[in-house]
Amino acid sequence: MGNPYISIFSTHNLPDKKRDLETLWEMFVERSWEDKISGKIRKNVLDSWSRCQETGVDPMQLQTKAALTEYELNHLLKGSELYQIAKPIIDNLFYKLKGTRYLITLTDENGCIIYLKGEPYVLREAEKMNFTVGMDWSENAAGTNAIGTCIVTQNPIQIFSAEHFCQGCHPWTCSSAPIIHPFTKEVIGVIDFTGFWEDAQPHTLGLAVSTAQVIEKQLAYVYMKVNNYLIDYFFQCANKWKNDHILVLNHAFYVVKSSEKLKELFNLKHAGDLAVNPDFHPLINEMKRMSKFSAKNDISSDLMVRDFKVLAIEPIHFKGEVAGYMVVLKDNKKVFRTTARYILKDEPWNDIIGTSDALLTALNKCYKAAPSNVPILLLGESGTGKEKIAKSIHQSSQRRDKPFLAINCGAIPKELIGSELFGYESGTFTGGSKEGKKGKFEEANEGTLFLDEIGEMPLDLQVHLLRVLQEKEIMRLGSSQTIPINVRIIAATNKNLYALCKQGLFREDLFFRLNVVTVNIPPLRERREDIPLIADYFLKKFAKKYARESLSIAQETLNYFLEYSWPGNIREMQNVIEYAVIFSDSPVIRIEDLPAYFIENRMSLSINNQLKDLSLIEIEEQKVLVRLLEETGWNLSAVAKKMNIARSTLYRKLKKYQLKQT
Repeated sequence: MGNPYISIFSTHNLPDKKRDLETLWEMFVERSWEDKISGKIRKNVLDSWSRCQETGVDPMQLQTKAALTEYELNHLLKGSELYQIAKPIIDNLFYKLKGTRYLITLTDENGCIIYLKGEPYVLREAEKMNFTVGMDWSENAAGTNAIGTCIVTQNPIQIFSAEHFCQGCHPWTCSSAPIIHPFTKEVIGVIDFTGFWEDAQPHTLGLAVSTAQVIEKQLAYVYMKVNNYLIDYFFQCANKWKNDHILVLNHAFYVVKSSEKLKELFNLKHAGDLAVNPDFHPLINEMKRMSKFSAKNDISSDLMVRDFKVLAIEPIHFKGEVAGYMVVLKDNKKVFRTTARYILKDEPWNDIIGTSDALLTALNKCYKAAPSNVPILLLGESGTGKEKIAKSIHQSSQRRDKPFLAINCGAIPKELIGSELFGYESGTFTGGSKEGKKGKFEEANEGTLFLDEIGEMPLDLQVHLLRVLQEKEIMRLGSSQTIPINVRIIAATNKNLYALCKQGLFREDLFFRLNVVTVNIPPLRERREDIPLIADYFLKKFAKKYARESLSIAQETLNYFLEYSWPGNIREMQNVIEYAVIFSDSPVIRIEDLPAYFIENRMSLSINNQLKDLSLIEIEEQKVLVRLLEETGWNLSAVAKKMNIARSTLYRKLKKYQLKQT
């Protein structure tokens, strides 16, 4: 099998080769006969044509478009290490290749030409298709061409004549190789050799690869010296700031070296781009400001990276230029985290699963308030575990040996809440107990009463609850005698009680009585790092309950758990996993084992996420495709026929819109 990256293996019969390619190009562009030309043209070229067709590149296009203005280009070149290192290499090579009628081109990582060397009359011809400095030669702008396709595939490639997707490029041949950054291992540019199709040679691709490697070695040499200097600087600072955490970045804000704790907590990787982590955006903005105004250590006193306070920022100079930055961070929550994690080891709290900061903050507050007798108001969505936390508060209090009773104010008919809470005397109700009945307050005396969904309590009963809190006594319904009560109240709601007060639906005086200690219980979507722990807990619990040994959760399923918004929170996860354990036929819980609504939500989520990045035409095409798939029961042959497209084109559209049968 021949080299798939080379188009021309021999200079013989180039006109015939050109003519054959033009025929294949016409069959694809004018008739969409993709199936008929498959195998007659290189797969990487056909794949590129398909990408161009999907993104709407005009095959009759004669010129590409500009990417940079002259001002933007000059600004880019001033700070481009690639340009500074590659320019003398290209100049020297062109001097040796002069007379071959080839242009030598350097582009950035986006396919924009930043340097071009060639003989004047060849440059003039190339200008007809806008092959000049500042122009965009990405696939999206110029169709299949060696530069753009090289960037997409991250592999060297030669493109000859009508292998170019756009007709304006057919008189040319080009060979390109990617330039890989020695530090980040990402494509940072392309070296390209372009000439007339009559001058096509197989060896130009090898020349492009060799030139790219020369540039990479020179970059590596420069970066190695700078990188070693930055690493030495890190160790010097680590000895100086022994009680804090050090982070050293290069001038582009890529991680060179970091303290182990920072590395673990923020998932920092060597050569990782710090800018992709939102936690570090304030820090990066501060470093950019410092570089602009040449400031040193003049930083904001409240600059934080999550729970870490930024104590110092030092620009690191190498040969008179800023080569990077050293940052000193102090963990402001070190003591808090130690205390909060210790809580989870205590018996009343050890079955609350999670180690996220959001959860630990809430638990720490509950833990501190537990020994007191003040009312506690737990705020949080349904299913976040408010009752479990209320029980833990009770068991950590001095009332642990007394009753803990819970009542859901939203689950009892309004006319019965009064009798449930306060009890009633004999004869109060027709059909009631002859001896009367104790209410929850009497039953919970000396202990704790948990009032869930307190926002659902009727207004006329709120005044009685207020009296209990103020006077420490109750009065049974149908009675005129008071009964002393010593009960600790923990209330919970998923509503905004203050807003209900403004609407006249909740008494302000009761709200302020309950609002002594307020704790926000975070929803599951705000503590996603706890999701794997909770899922594993429920999996083991239900595997034991239903005698299902050695069950595990597929990575795809866990990934969706992490994406899902969990409106029902922990209670919803518990139900989903119990369902999956019961109905799964394999030892691995897969997406198809989950409840039907959950799977449907997954497809909706996938479609909604994609809609943000699609054009109106693509959105409509996606809707049609989804409808046809549902109508035909995922009969792909039938769908392709209805859409009048090849099956291979349909496969690409399914991949593009991330549609999979579930």
